[in-house]
This record gives sequence, structure tokens and C-alpha cells, in this order.
Amino acid sequence: IRIPAVLVTNSGAELGFQNLSSVTTDDTAAAAAAVGYLADMGHRKIAVIGGEREYSDTGRLRYAGVVRALSERGMTFDAERYYKTAHYSFDEGYAAMAELLRETPEITAVFAMADVMAIGAARAIRDAGKRIPEDISLIGFDGLPICRYYEPRLSTVTQQISYMAEKSYAVLLDAIENDAPARHISAPYTLEKTDSVRKI
Repeated sequence: IRIPAVLVTNSGAELGFQNLSSVTTDDTAAAAAAVGYLADMGHRKIAVIGGEREYSDTGRLRYAGVVRALSERGMTFDAERYYKTAHYSFDEGYAAMAELLRETPEITAVFAMADVMAIGAARAIRDAGKRIPEDISLIGFDGLPICRYYEPRLSTVTQQISYMAEKSYAVLLDAIENDAPARHISAPYTLEKTDSVRKI
């Protein structure tokens, strides 16, 4: 990479390119906060809908957060039983949730690695005649505005998109104008605890 560049929403720290900066949410910590919240609310049968862990940095890092949160609470995660791989879309969130309901009816909570998957999952839960959060608690990731207007309001990890955009611009401009070295910035996130998670 010969000219200044900024990778946004994925970290470039480990790539080692002299001119590549990055601004991203700490996906592992944020996912750990979401799943830790479910566990602290009493949930023990927690399922996860997420990306391909072998090919997706986002999926891999957020999965690491799932494992970390449960491990810190003396729990283990059975990925073979409770992890469903899906692309980041409404349709695939719906399909993954439908499979979980058929194959693991004991689950009481679901962490979806993106809000679009969480909304698809919510529709599948309702189509199966179940209620959120009375039967299944649900939490997403991203903080899309629709989460505040969905019924029930969806709990989610909110990424600070404006912060990331502003920092990315500032870092890139500094590199162009001042020949500044590459920087790797971790953006803050917020755990939005709303109506889709209940204590058991």
C-alpha cells in the first residue's frame, strides 16, 4: 500500500502495512458485553447466529467474544449445537432462527451478530408462535435505527458510526497532509438494554 489508506470497521493493526490505518469497534469486547448481559440475566441456553468464522474477521472476532463472556462466567459454548452460520441479511437470520427452533427448542436467548439477522430471527420466532422476550430473549449488534422502532424494541450493541467516520477522515487527512504514521483506533460502543431481553 503506497498511499495513505484507512480501513473502516475492521482492524488493520495486524496486517503490518505502513500506510494503512484503521478505525473499528472492538468486536470481541462488544460481543462479550452482549452475551455477558444475556448470561447475567440468567440465560444458560444461549444460541448465536453469526458469520462464517473461518472466512469472516467479524464473525471470528465476535465469536471469540461469545466464548470469552461465557468462560468468564464458568460456562462453555457448544458451537456445534448452538451456533448457526448465516450471511448478514434478514432472510438468513430468519432461516437460521427457524433451524434453531427446530433443532434446539430448549434455548432461551439468542445473540445475532447483526441487527438485520436479529430482525429476521424475530420474525421466525413470532411465526413459530413464540414471544419476545417472554419465550426467547434476543439481542443484536450494530445499533440500526430500526431497533428503536421495532416491537418489542430490540436490545443491541450500538456502534458509533459518526465517530468512526470522523476519526477515519481525520486520520486519513493527517496522513496525507502531514505524512503521519498509520494509526489504529478502537471506537466506543454502547450496550442498549431495551425490551427484547428478560431476566429468568
